[in-house]
Amino acid sequence: MSDFSRRQFLRSAGGVTFLALTPIGRGLFAAAADGQGAELPVFTALPYIQPGNGSRLIDKRESVVVAWQTENRDAKFTFVYGPTKTYGKTAVVTRIARVAGDVTHLNYAANLQQLSLGQKVFYKVTCNERVIVEGYFTTRQPRGTRTRFVAIGDNACQNVGNRNVCYQAYLTHPDFVINVGDSVYNQGRDSEYTKYFFMVFNSDTAAPGIGAPLLRSVPYYSVLGNHDVNYSDPLLNANWACANFDSAPDALGYFTNMYLPSNGPKSPPSPLALRGAENKIADFQKAAAGRYPSMANYSFDYGDIHFLCLDSNIYVDTTNPQLQQWIIDDLKSTDARWKFVVYHHPAFNAGDNHFSEQHFRVLSPIFEANGVDLILNGHEHIYQRSQPLRFAPGDSSKASKVNSSDRLVPGTFTVDRAFDGQKVTKPDGIIHITTGAGGQSLYDPKMNNNPKEWTHQRDNHVEYVARLISDRHSFTIFDVGEEELTLTQVDENGLDIDRIRVTKA
Repeated sequence: MSDFSRRQFLRSAGGVTFLALTPIGRGLFAAAADGQGAELPVFTALPYIQPGNGSRLIDKRESVVVAWQTENRDAKFTFVYGPTKTYGKTAVVTRIARVAGDVTHLNYAANLQQLSLGQKVFYKVTCNERVIVEGYFTTRQPRGTRTRFVAIGDNACQNVGNRNVCYQAYLTHPDFVINVGDSVYNQGRDSEYTKYFFMVFNSDTAAPGIGAPLLRSVPYYSVLGNHDVNYSDPLLNANWACANFDSAPDALGYFTNMYLPSNGPKSPPSPLALRGAENKIADFQKAAAGRYPSMANYSFDYGDIHFLCLDSNIYVDTTNPQLQQWIIDDLKSTDARWKFVVYHHPAFNAGDNHFSEQHFRVLSPIFEANGVDLILNGHEHIYQRSQPLRFAPGDSSKASKVNSSDRLVPGTFTVDRAFDGQKVTKPDGIIHITTGAGGQSLYDPKMNNNPKEWTHQRDNHVEYVARLISDRHSFTIFDVGEEELTLTQVDENGLDIDRIRVTKA
């Protein structure tokens, strides 16, 4: 791994220590023939770490998924794992075909159960009796353990900025990554995961301009962004309102490539519409293996943090009582010291491109009443940090206007102007972070470090933005302890461009 020392590698929460596969083309990997036994299939995705179905922190009931993908060719895989390199346990390996029109590839997953919290786990994958991968990962940390994670948004698009952000994030040795939406461009298709996502975020080389093996090192969480479901609905004449399997048979790769907690509503009150031939929809649902639609909304704990992850796309009605009650119940159910909410479309946004998509503002009183500390968003290809704020919605009629981008929600702001994150570190209100500068083309250059551009007439020019940087790609690091956290925004060259400290007292 160039530009990455062995000492740095061994400090990481996980990684691959042996790999018998080498690149043979864009996003494709194969093993050299050894003249013994059956040949190996071509891999379209190298092994990567996923959180699995774990939500609450329960020792000896932790789960992790190690997944990989190959061409449509029969092969026999075995997966062994354990607390040392003697392994000792064998996991069942499942195989599901992802049929997408004329293209089929095979999704493999080893679902590891009954693990301890904070445990380093070693594993080995063999294919047709030949060792192809050896590696390790670390399970979620229990309460009372300091946690580092990185947040990235609007990223996998093959831009150099995207590759640099991935590399710099890898160098920070996070415990996990959370994507705030738009993991791939432009339509969230399986083929785009192969070409744009895995090539960068599970690169075999860690270097600027290339990417890093981040996915094989730590778990990767995500939420649905508009480009994860970017299809025009022919029945509603609305963009981003459905998955159209007639025009894109490999749609909704989020549900077939990710293995995330599935504790969300089994029947969401505002579901994504599925369009197309019945057999194509059935092929997708089989490949999703029960993860659609419950994985659209979910929650999980890590260390002293509770994360609530929500689908914020334009088909979601945030005024729906069923959805609101599920959010309330989830936030009340945790004893975590910190509560973070993650969704793609920012409710409070100085940028011009998506200012009117404010439907999540109506949830502000719920978030405030239930102790939410920070909200993480993407969608705007900038970095923006708000002052701590409280918001009382006024006319919320447009929030229920699904499949429309005109969802303005006026209201009354209460802004904590004393908080500066340096001397005054206890906020009175929720801090909103937009970290959507993960690689896609940047927005709003005129707003870069220019406070005169950070207010809107439709918000009565309320000054709630504390920092806005729009001239470079970047990502966010969170270092979280029981009573305090540090937020650091880092650009694609590894330079700190913003930092604040937040305390509970």
